[in-house]
Amino acid sequence: MNYYELEPENNTFGDVSIDVTHRCNMMCKNCYIPNRDIPDMNIDRMIEAISRFPKRTMIRIVGAEPTMRKDLPELIRRVRATSHRTILLTNGLRLANDAYCKTLKATRLSHVYLSLNGIDNDNWYEEIDELRCATKKIQALQNLVNNKFIIDTGTIIVKGINDDAIGRLLHLFKQTGLQNGVARIKNVGAIGRSVLDDNPQNYTMDDLIALASYQTGLSIDYIESWKNKPIYENTHVEPDNFMFPIDSNNANKSLHKGGIWFKLADWGRQNDSNIPLANNTRRGRLTENFKVAPFFEHVKLNEGGY
Repeated sequence: MNYYELEPENNTFGDVSIDVTHRCNMMCKNCYIPNRDIPDMNIDRMIEAISRFPKRTMIRIVGAEPTMRKDLPELIRRVRATSHRTILLTNGLRLANDAYCKTLKATRLSHVYLSLNGIDNDNWYEEIDELRCATKKIQALQNLVNNKFIIDTGTIIVKGINDDAIGRLLHLFKQTGLQNGVARIKNVGAIGRSVLDDNPQNYTMDDLIALASYQTGLSIDYIESWKNKPIYENTHVEPDNFMFPIDSNNANKSLHKGGIWFKLADWGRQNDSNIPLANNTRRGRLTENFKVAPFFEHVKLNEGGY
C-alpha cells in the first residue's frame, strides 16, 4: 500500500473529501465508512486545516450522511469563506424537502452530488440500499433542478439488480428537466461494507462500456474514444475512469459547455491490496489528525474505523 500523510500546507490533492459525520439515516449494503460510532468532525479544526492548503481545492463535504448535522448550513458557509470550491455529497433524503434545499442554496452552495443507486425503482433501492426511497430520491433531484444547482449523480451498478440503471437515468433526467450534469457510474468496490462480501460477481469496465453503449445508443467505439481525454484543457486524466458526453454531435465537447455527461469508474479493478483506484493522485481525504492522505488508501487502512 502506497500510503502517506501530508501537512495541510503541503497538500497536493485537487479534491479532498471531508467526512464531517459518521452518522447516517440509511444502512446501505455498500458503504465505505460503515462505523457509526465516530464523533462528528470539529468544524474549527477542519476550517483551520483547509485554510492552510496551498492552492484552491475542491472540498467534498461527505459522510456517512452530512445532512445529519444540524449545523451543515453554517459548516458550508465557513468552507465557502475559505474560497475553496465546494460540493456536497448526499443520499438526498433531506433534500426531498424543498425548504431545506433553499436553505442550502442560501449558503452559496452551488454543487451537489446525489446518490441514485436505484434511480426510480424502489425494488432496486431495497436490494442495494436497504430502503424503499425512490419517491424521495426523485423529489430531491427535482428540487435540485428547480433550485438551479450544479448536479452530479452517483450510481453503483450491481450485477443482476440494477443492470438497466443507465437507461433509467436518462429517462429520469428527462422527467425532471435535468439538461446539464454528470452521471457517475461505477461497479462495486470491495471496500468498507460491500455486496461483494456475499456475492463476488461484478461488472468489469468493459461490461460498463457495453451497458452504456446499449442503453444510450452510442457506439462502443465512440465511448472508448474518450478514454485518456481530459474534459478540461490541461487537466489530469485519472486512470480507470473516464467521461464522455451523451451528445455525440456537439462540436464543443467540453464539460464547460454543459449537456449530460457520463463518467465510468472501475472500482472493481484492484491491486494486491484490494484498493479501488489505487495510487490515485487527485483524491485526498482529511484524516482524523487533520492531515491529508490519499483517499482510497486511507479508507482501506481505516476500514471499519474512521
